[in-house]
Amino acid sequence: MKILSVNIYGYGKIIKQEFNTNQDFIQIFGENEAGKSTMMSFIHSVLFGFPTKKEQEPRREPRMHNLYGGRLTVKFKDEPEPVEIERLKGKVQGDVKVYFKDGTTKGEEWLTKKMNYIDKRTYRSIFSFDVLGLQDIHKNMTEDKLQEYLLRAGALGSHEYDEMLNAIDKELKMLYKRNGINPVINTELQDLNDLSEKIRGLEKHEEEYKTFINEQVKTLESLNSKKHALNQMEMIRKQKMKEVMYHKDIKDWKALESKLNIEPVNFPERGIERYESLRNHVKQTAKDIGLRQEKLKTLIAEIQHVKLPDKNMISYLEALQKEEPEIKQQNMEAVRLSNSAVNLENEILNLQKDIGWQEEHPDVDDSNIVRESVQSLLSKYDEIMLEEQYLIREIDHLRADIKQLDAEIEESERNQIDDGRMKKKREVLDREFELVEKKRMYQLIEKDYEREKRERDRVKNWQAALIISISIIAIAIGVMFIINNSYLYGGLSLAVGAAALFILVITNNREQDTLKTDYQQEVDTLQDEINALKNEYDIDFDIDDAKDLRQELKGLRAKRNSFSVKLDDLKETLSVNEANQDHLNTQLAEVKHNLKVNPELDDKYIVDAIYTIRQIKQKRHQINREQQELDNITKNLNDFDTRVSEEVSALGIHYKQTSIFHEAGQLSSKLQKDEAMYYSLREQADLLENEITVLEERNAASQRELNQLLDYVEADDEEEYYYYARKHSEYINNVNRFKELSDKLDEEHFDYDLRNELSGRLLADLKADEDNIGAQLDNLNEQIQLEQEALVKINNEIKLLESDGKLSELNHLYGMRKGVVQSLAEEYMSLTYIRILIETHIKAIKDERLPIVIEEARETFEFVTKGRYINVIYSDEGIFVKHKNGQVFHPLELSQSTKEMLYISLRLSLIRALKGYYQLPIIIDDAFVHFDSERTKTILDYFRSKSDDQVLYFTCNLNTSIPSAQTIKLKEKTK
Repeated sequence: MKILSVNIYGYGKIIKQEFNTNQDFIQIFGENEAGKSTMMSFIHSVLFGFPTKKEQEPRREPRMHNLYGGRLTVKFKDEPEPVEIERLKGKVQGDVKVYFKDGTTKGEEWLTKKMNYIDKRTYRSIFSFDVLGLQDIHKNMTEDKLQEYLLRAGALGSHEYDEMLNAIDKELKMLYKRNGINPVINTELQDLNDLSEKIRGLEKHEEEYKTFINEQVKTLESLNSKKHALNQMEMIRKQKMKEVMYHKDIKDWKALESKLNIEPVNFPERGIERYESLRNHVKQTAKDIGLRQEKLKTLIAEIQHVKLPDKNMISYLEALQKEEPEIKQQNMEAVRLSNSAVNLENEILNLQKDIGWQEEHPDVDDSNIVRESVQSLLSKYDEIMLEEQYLIREIDHLRADIKQLDAEIEESERNQIDDGRMKKKREVLDREFELVEKKRMYQLIEKDYEREKRERDRVKNWQAALIISISIIAIAIGVMFIINNSYLYGGLSLAVGAAALFILVITNNREQDTLKTDYQQEVDTLQDEINALKNEYDIDFDIDDAKDLRQELKGLRAKRNSFSVKLDDLKETLSVNEANQDHLNTQLAEVKHNLKVNPELDDKYIVDAIYTIRQIKQKRHQINREQQELDNITKNLNDFDTRVSEEVSALGIHYKQTSIFHEAGQLSSKLQKDEAMYYSLREQADLLENEITVLEERNAASQRELNQLLDYVEADDEEEYYYYARKHSEYINNVNRFKELSDKLDEEHFDYDLRNELSGRLLADLKADEDNIGAQLDNLNEQIQLEQEALVKINNEIKLLESDGKLSELNHLYGMRKGVVQSLAEEYMSLTYIRILIETHIKAIKDERLPIVIEEARETFEFVTKGRYINVIYSDEGIFVKHKNGQVFHPLELSQSTKEMLYISLRLSLIRALKGYYQLPIIIDDAFVHFDSERTKTILDYFRSKSDDQVLYFTCNLNTSIPSAQTIKLKEKTK
């Protein structure tokens, strides 16, 4: 999959922007806050859906724009044309539509299936690189943890399985711990033990209950033993019944064993069939030999009457017949050449008429140079004509555009705002801004002023209370002194009290609150000035619209001037074009004169005229060649007539060109027929002689084989041979019957000793044993019935003792709690089984995928380390790397950047291993900020030259070595 373009309607701070990403490697550069993370999140959102609350990721809905979402133009490898994936605000994850070139649309289900059901989290964990993922390698990892981290990067790419295992371990610990107290199962087991202790405590005080329980156990044991004995007796009876059933077969088996305890009759395999077949064959062969000898005598008589012809005569006639096709072909070719010459002359005359020639002009130059020069002139002429048409159309369009622009300029001039109104509008806007600022400032100052005023009033009230207290005390002391006739001290005290009151009256004057009044007056004055300006001048317009109108007028005037200049240039070009056209017409007329064609011939047919002249010359050359060929053929035919007429006269054939080959063929056929008949008869005779010899040999061999069959059984004649055959057949039937009975008894588990024992017993004795076993079974059934009745009585007594409810209630509660523990134990075992399944699945994935990934990672790691490390090794102990000097290192021994290089190599190898499932672009979010410039250049070179997938590289450090065609620059402030 390749992203060709990114069109963002509204996402975060990016509004109405489109980016061309039709490159295999794209560097997306932007400083901090420029929108790199926003653009990267947008790509994830369009492909997999907008973020939800569970993902704990910002949705980035634009605050100043209504549209939320955008579209990606994507090229899938299995689709003939690019498709457009659009996701807009709708449900939680947005509404997605996929648009095709033919106008059809698809939905979310098609997109999910096309990306092979991968989700956003898996995509980020495999195909997305960021600096945080690389920093995880250096978090004080031990050897085992680092190995697990690298193995996971190469086999799984994500942490989902580890998180599942952690969740299952947490759930298991909540259910049960070996020495735990708080887990659920531990608590239930403790409660179960407590109930068991209570039950045992109640049972100790109930001796009678215990006695009945013992009797119940004993009765149950006795009952079970008798039932077991009953089952054993049933099995014995069944065995006796089977012995009675198969007693006859055992008797037959024993009888056959005695019969077969003799030496078997020796007889050849399929002896009767072979003997009868050989006997019939000997008789038939003797008849065939007699018939062939009679036929051989007849063939010898016929051979003596056939004459063998001369081979030289036959050879000459065959050679003469072979010359017939060539002579006929030469005659036909002579006729064809004569007709062809006439036709070519007619065609030359027609071609001359086509180009206006009265006679042939072989000296006319029709070379490729002339043709190419004419084609060049014609192409120039066509270009000039097309250019002239284009110029005329453009001049007409420009005149129409200039006329329309003049009308727009006139309309725009009427809608312009004069400078005076613009100036007053700016003044009003400035004063309105000042008014708003003053109101806001007044509100801030008013709050501080009120707070300070309350503080000052509180201090003054405290001072007034203090002075009044001092005055009252001084006056009271003065009155006391005056009462005691101490007028001096009393007067001083009264004077101090009066002075204090006087000071209080002087200092307690409240300050007038003029601040609010002054600010309010200033605000009102400013508001009046604004209203006066609005009433005096017509300023009810938008200043931004007025500026846009002025800018629009300026643009229209500039555009009108540009069109006028362009119109003058086009007129001048048109005049030059007409002059060139006249010059080309003169050159084409000169070419027609040189070719001696009709001057009225249309220019576009000049090249055809050149080809016609060539055809005339070619046809003239062809006439000359064919005339020479016709002369050669005529000479050959005359030579043939002279030679053959002399040769066939010796054979008695009169030579005539039209019939010579027919007469030679008839004579040759007659001679060949006589020769073929002679050799056919001779061949048949030889064949019959060979057949007679072969039949005599076969007859002798069959007779010898008949004698061997009789000698095999030492028989003197055919009757004795058939007697031994009957004895052998009887023995074979007994063997088969014995084997059949043995297999049948083996299936019923009758061994050899048991068969011998049963074969010596009578059937009546076996039936008597069966009846005896039946009587024992009846006795056991009666005893079992009596013990079952006793057990019922004991159980009734036990139920009576349990009727108080305590023991029963505890037993019932014990059973319930036991069931709870069993269900919790099943849940614990289920979780344990799931954990084993996940671990097994992880191991299977690692065993299957890791060798492939490691093999791919070797080349990648060697490239990104510039050959310092030449191999990546995977064994039971984990992953190791091999240095070019031969040393093997654990990943923990590598430098920080080299560990990151190893991690990246494993991730890239995993991506290549998953190529058959996913073909998605790789996204890199400033993952190489810790690399030096040389390592950054190396890893970027790898992505640019070695990667088969599209790579989107987001960075805040611009790499100038990457061409501008592969670079997108994001501005800091994007609206």
